[in-house]
This record gives sequence, structure tokens and C-alpha cells, in this order.
Amino acid sequence: MSPPRRPAIDGLQPRFVGGTLEIPVWHARGGTSTGIVLLAGHLPPATGLREEVIRNVMGVPLAGEAPGNRQITGLGRGITTSNKVFVLDASGRAGFDLESTLAQLASDKAAIDWSVNCGNMSATLPLVAFETGLAAPAPAPGRNRLRILNTNTGIAVDATIRMPGPGAPLAPDTEMPGVMGRWPGVALSLVDAAGSKTGRLFPTGARRDAFGGIEVSCLDFAMPMVIARAADLGVGADEPPEALEQDAGLRARMEPLWVAAGLAMGLERDGRRMTAEELAASETVPKICLVAAPDEAEAASGAHIRARYFTPQSCHRTMAVTGGSCLAAAALIPGTVAHETAAGLEPLGPEPGDREVGIGNPAGVLAAVVRGARSGEEVKIDSAAYMRSAQILIRGHTPIYHASPELAAHYRDRLADAAA
Repeated sequence: MSPPRRPAIDGLQPRFVGGTLEIPVWHARGGTSTGIVLLAGHLPPATGLREEVIRNVMGVPLAGEAPGNRQITGLGRGITTSNKVFVLDASGRAGFDLESTLAQLASDKAAIDWSVNCGNMSATLPLVAFETGLAAPAPAPGRNRLRILNTNTGIAVDATIRMPGPGAPLAPDTEMPGVMGRWPGVALSLVDAAGSKTGRLFPTGARRDAFGGIEVSCLDFAMPMVIARAADLGVGADEPPEALEQDAGLRARMEPLWVAAGLAMGLERDGRRMTAEELAASETVPKICLVAAPDEAEAASGAHIRARYFTPQSCHRTMAVTGGSCLAAAALIPGTVAHETAAGLEPLGPEPGDREVGIGNPAGVLAAVVRGARSGEEVKIDSAAYMRSAQILIRGHTPIYHASPELAAHYRDRLADAAA
């Protein structure tokens, strides 16, 4: 991958301190997710060495599994939404400013999933890009837009941020459910995200399917997802996420559902179809969303549908942006479980237009603006936009105490070449 276009802030570069390798990191929050941003130019090109860096930084097992690992040796926080690492680079492709690659980790596994994106954490990328000089030219005061290609999914994201004048701080002007206080805002729009993993908006070819007697809709917009009525699984979609996670009966009903749907959607990993066993153990695909009609209070707050979103092993504490965009699109398409459950929504019409969909979740209401059109059975979803807040929590170096001889040699050779 190409090096940064300008030197990183304060000259942050890989280094050795007292013989210990140290890697520059940006610990950041985007929306309701936290994670790490690393610059591609700071990492080895070889995937194995790159993954070694990521595992060390996040405190997950270097090999195999470690049940019960709490990640106290790294910067991960145990839960899926705080186990994300973005590798960020300038893009040499026409029409793109940046390229992002997400590494999704699980606290107790060495395996890294390179197949998915994270909409929430994507909000951090413009902050890091402008700070480090990856985005050129330098930002001007006012609205600045960056087009980011996510290499995991091939989806383009337009990120717009209002930058201050020279010497002024970013304005803390955005408040969102699930995040305390007001922080700098980033408007994100997923562009042409239909069929992100399967090539089709409806991977099974139908707007509704039934597995084990439970009716679902399977969609692939930004993220493959299975949508089911909460009542059909014995819950109301108004329970706290912790209660749903502790409900062993619910888990026993959901797992066969997402496995059967994943097989029907033809989900793949590493170029081959996933097995039932892989789907059952998957930390990322397919997501599963349990929906219900909003109550009066939720509707008064702008919600058109209530949801509890599973990743699929755990219940999201709010609502993921990619999953929310997928659910919003489904809610606008007649014939889907989501559309039949939602209240107060007009479906997409024959002319391209914007529709706002409010999704009730444990933290409040996520509003997504979907642009698309529908003519008979033909549906085209152009984009889904949303507003997130973002912040850099800390920037600096993190030591890699257990660098392998190969990893240490890579960086020693790199530093020697730079000094020559």
C-alpha cells in the first residue's frame, strides 16, 4: 500500500524504545463503537505480520482461543463494538480519497474477520486522515467531503465533516443516542451498498422466506441481515440487550434461524461458501434483527419501527449504522417483514427520492435517510445517509512486547533503510 502523502502528526512513526517495538495508534470513537486506527504506511505489507501487530495491540490471543479473555493486555474492550481496527491509507484509485480496511476481532479468538465494514467507526476516519495528512489537499474551513473505499466490502462511503479555521477546534455540535454529550459530527452516506457481500439486495430471490416455520426477510444492503418479527421468537424487542443475551431459550431459537438463512443467502468466507458450523460460530455474518411496531412514545420520538440487533453472537447496545441502513431500506420495500411491521412509513415510489426512517433501539432513535426508487418488483437503493459523532480518544505509541523475530526484523530493516 502507498505511504502517507504527508508526514504523520508530530512525526509519529514506528520505533524501538529500549529494544521494544512501538507502533503509532489512534484510539478513537465513532458513533457507538470504539477501536483503533492504524496507518497502512506504518504496517508490514504481509498479512501475517500485520495481523500479529493487530492482535498485540488489541490484547487478543496470538494463536488459537482463550475463553474468558478480558483483553486487559491490550486496547480492546471485550465487546464486539469495541473490538475493531481500521487500517487507513490514501487511495490511488480515481474518484477516491482514502481506503479503509476493517479488522473485526473477538476477545477470545486469534482469528480476524476481514469480511465486514463498520459504519460507526467509519466516522473516525476523516478526523485521522486530516490530522495525519493522508487526505490531500489540506482541509479548508467549512464542509469537507472525503470519498472512502472500504476494501472489505467494496462499498464507497462519503464522509462530510465541517472543519474549523486555522487554530480553531472542531465544533462539538452533534448529539446522538447512546453517546453522552455533544461531539464533532460526521455525515456518512453509504453509496451503492446493495449486494455488498452477495451481489443482490435480496440474496434468496424473495422478499420473505420461512425457516423452521418462522417468517423472515433476508437482505444485503451494506450488510447481510436476517429480519424477523420479535413476537415470532417470543420477545417484544423492548427488552434490555443484557436480558436478551442471557435468554438461553431465545438464543436456541435464533441460532438455527441465522444459520439456515446464511446458507440460503450463500454467504461466503475466503472465496467459499460458509458451512452451517461456521455460520453458527460467526461473529459477523449474518446479522439478525428482531423487529416490532413502535409504541406511542417511540412513535412520538420519530420511530417507525422498533429493533433489537444481534451481531449475531451478542445484542448491540444501540443500533449499528450498517445494520440500521439495511433495516431502513427493508422497511421501505413492500413485502418485507420490516415493511409490514413498520408504522407511518410510505414505501419507495417510482421516482428517486429520500425517505427518513426512524429506528427505535435501546438508546433512542437512529434516523437513516434512504434514497431509492421502486417500480413494480424492481427496487433500486442508491444510498443511505446518517449522522454520527466522533472523537479521537488518544494518539501515540503502543509497545509490542511480544513481537516475533520476523516482525522485529521487518521494522529494524525498515528503520535502517530510512536512516540510510
